Amino acid sequence: MADQIEDSLIREVNDDLRDEQMAMFWKRYGSYIIGVAVLIVIIVAGYQGWKKYDLNTRTVEGDSFYTATLLAKSGNMDDAILAYAQLSKDSSSGYSTLASFQQAALMAANGDTKGAAALYTTLAKSNAGDVAMGGLANILGAMLEINTGGYDVAGMTLRLEAISSDAYPYRYSARELLALVSLKSGDKAKALERFKSLALDSKTPGGIRARAKKLVQYLGG
Repeated sequence: MADQIEDSLIREVNDDLRDEQMAMFWKRYGSYIIGVAVLIVIIVAGYQGWKKYDLNTRTVEGDSFYTATLLAKSGNMDDAILAYAQLSKDSSSGYSTLASFQQAALMAANGDTKGAAALYTTLAKSNAGDVAMGGLANILGAMLEINTGGYDVAGMTLRLEAISSDAYPYRYSARELLALVSLKSGDKAKALERFKSLALDSKTPGGIRARAKKLVQYLGG
């Protein structure tokens, strides 16, 4: 009986100690625990809100892009260009870059090759870290400038050489344009060399390779 009473007293003392320790722990760290819990709730709520906002934003921007595309298809080029320009300015997503590409293409089709080339240059600079998008902007802008004329040959050569190595996705287009720059500037030997390289490279895309072969024949190679 004494043992039972002793065990009961020990349990009560241990319970009192645990309660006292918990009270001291909560008194010391309770505010931090509450703060962390509140922070977690805020982060989760904020993330869910951001997801909803992001989805809504992309939906609105997608609708704007579609509207601009319909304007272009209906032949309303000026309004379509303005719509793409506005979307490019307002969008914070990938639609901004895509809208700028569409705007530049319509400007070129509408006769504003100088403005389109300038926009492609801006796109190339703003997407310098993206070899695909930046390279595409460089290629499209260079094509316009070469077709229009009046460009700096040395500057254009450096610009195209920078994206003509094997690390770049549009290297064959860049090499073809480099050959055209040589040809248009009167350096037929260099042009022939570059066209031959494209014609003999089995990895050259079919269209570029076929054009290169024809120009090699034309140049007497």
